[in-house]
Amino acid sequence: MVNEEIKQKIDQTIKEIWLKNIPKDFDEGYIINEDCLKMSLCYHLRRKLASVLKENNLRIYTEKYFPGMKKKPDIIIAEMREDFEENTLYSSIREEDVVALLELKFTSDTAQSTADWMKDDLKKLKEYVQKSKLQCQLYFAVIYEVECAWLHWLDKRSTNNWAAKRVTELDAGWIDGVMQYEVHSY
Repeated sequence: MVNEEIKQKIDQTIKEIWLKNIPKDFDEGYIINEDCLKMSLCYHLRRKLASVLKENNLRIYTEKYFPGMKKKPDIIIAEMREDFEENTLYSSIREEDVVALLELKFTSDTAQSTADWMKDDLKKLKEYVQKSKLQCQLYFAVIYEVECAWLHWLDKRSTNNWAAKRVTELDAGWIDGVMQYEVHSY
């Protein structure tokens, strides 16, 4: 079982990567879509958390399907089980092993479809909180490659209820011609 101090270290590292490393990678042309964002986040997480991962038997996985949730989070950090009855390491990773979960979006479209995507992912986060065995911090990381009026998506009804102390938004988008990066912890 991973202690709170390690979870806080992971949380601080994710936020630091979002505010320092992702802007640099974006500016240098490494991030052009969601898959590139996923690769960048995984690279920086492994680099910055190498000793924490090793010392606590944690690993970073992408697109791990959880049958109970019927969902595949984009990125998880999960504790590896030392002994497992399943045939593979993949099938041994369970919801209750996850210590951090990230859902990602990258869009350059201002259409209604973008808003619908965001709402679908927010519903997914809400289901993670309300219907799964997950007991970890959830992150909603979004880059909008368009001009934005604001960057956050959760409203007070969500942040005062299901998202409280469980969800952090990592947002980036153009505001007044400048790419802004924000962290919203609820």
